[in-house]
Amino acid sequence: MKKSVIAIGIIAILGYVGSSWYTGNVIKNNIDKKIEQITQKIDNDQDGFSITIEYSDYRQSIFSTNLHLTVKVIPKNFSWLIEDTKTLFNDDITIHHGPFPIIALSEGKFTPQMAWIEYAMSEALSPELWQLAGNQPFITAKLGMSYQENLTIKLANKALNLVDSDSNNNSEILSFIDGSLEVSDGDINIEVNKHLSDLHAQVNIDKFIYKNYKNFSKPQVTLQKFNLSAYPNSDKTGIHYNINADKIALGSHNHYIEPRITFDNLKYQGDILHKTGVIIPNHHTEMGKMTLEFNTSSEPVPDDQKIIINNLMVDQENIFNPTNNTVDGLLKADAESVLLGLPNVGSVSLDLSYQNIPVTMLSNNFDYTDFDDKQTSLNSQISLNKFHFKNTIGEVNANAFVALSGIRSRLERFIININNIDSLKLNVDAPFNVLAYFSAQLKTPNEEALTPEQIEKENLSIKSSIAENNFIKIPLFTFEKNNIEGVYSEVDYAKDKQEATLNGQILPIQDFLQKVFGDN
Repeated sequence: MKKSVIAIGIIAILGYVGSSWYTGNVIKNNIDKKIEQITQKIDNDQDGFSITIEYSDYRQSIFSTNLHLTVKVIPKNFSWLIEDTKTLFNDDITIHHGPFPIIALSEGKFTPQMAWIEYAMSEALSPELWQLAGNQPFITAKLGMSYQENLTIKLANKALNLVDSDSNNNSEILSFIDGSLEVSDGDINIEVNKHLSDLHAQVNIDKFIYKNYKNFSKPQVTLQKFNLSAYPNSDKTGIHYNINADKIALGSHNHYIEPRITFDNLKYQGDILHKTGVIIPNHHTEMGKMTLEFNTSSEPVPDDQKIIINNLMVDQENIFNPTNNTVDGLLKADAESVLLGLPNVGSVSLDLSYQNIPVTMLSNNFDYTDFDDKQTSLNSQISLNKFHFKNTIGEVNANAFVALSGIRSRLERFIININNIDSLKLNVDAPFNVLAYFSAQLKTPNEEALTPEQIEKENLSIKSSIAENNFIKIPLFTFEKNNIEGVYSEVDYAKDKQEATLNGQILPIQDFLQKVFGDN
């Protein structure tokens, strides 16, 4: 009995050793092909840069393989400049062979795995980063591949504070990032299948602050308490993701202006739907504050020159119709207050919905290979269910509806005439005094209170502009309602009806068309 157990044990060990050696040979025989596939995929998916992946010093043993890996990127627009080549990775890695690599078992992977890569940034690669990370690897990584080519990626980084004052000791790093970097401990965990359709991801980082030398006074990127999670949505048609952050700030720089946008207390939930080459957005956004700055000097932008939107909520939902490649959806937005400089100009609400809209109007990366009949007829509807603006003087309200029909290619380019309009409804209620108050605030952003003279001046200016531009002659609008001057409209037209409504008048359909559209 004992001899049988020993024999079984020996056979199992030999079987495992043989499987591990065989897997090592499979990896060796396919590594060149895999590298070629990866580089082609990266190069084909974007136009910004080319990537090269090279390996050397390949040493295969029974249970693992060691090699030296180098990854470089070259900007496609400036590939002739040698100094623009960036080396992203240049270090040794270890590949543990399947079917049950010890490192995979330690990560809770008990199903057979083809290979797991273990990496820890070496001191030799960057003594400066090694020292700044507390004399330990700044980045550690584990990457696993199952026999079905599903991937598991685990990355972790140590906290780092690399500032301009360190330039004498860390010139190579500062030159590479072209600025300074302050980052906390962070981790990234990703699991994805070979088709990228089943993705699970988790990203956590408490702090990430990057400044470049073009504008060292302000960070170009700031993340505080940033968390991202992603996983397949309920019907497996796309990826659902959540983003939460105390702060996200992004800035850029050119010769004339330095725009900057900041999101405070951001909560973002979305779905990326992938059907027949389409990525359709669905998302819910909440943020405590969004701030826009446009700096033209090195001095900080004062609060009275910022655009601030408080308590903003945005919802966008879309349903893709694969039979004719159209989208049904809605867009809603609410802002509790909008500050342009010092004054609060008011609150804003928007509610928009649409049906049978060509998907190309929402998705720039739509693949036409499965649908190229641009001459088919299409029936589309767009409804402005509500536009509401409110300030201290009063309110502006509007809603509209239009049903369109015609050749798809023409509707996509908004080539529309009366023959394309099946139905049209329009209601506008915009008193001049509300518009004048808003206009006066725009012209005096540093004043919290307006004088009656300033408001009346803008009132007269709006009336004069309407008269000078012949806006007053447009029959869709009237300029007085209940003895209150403003811009008003009430339209109800349908192609299949005998009568239409125009600002309180009921007109025969031909009279309506002649009055509103003339010879059209």
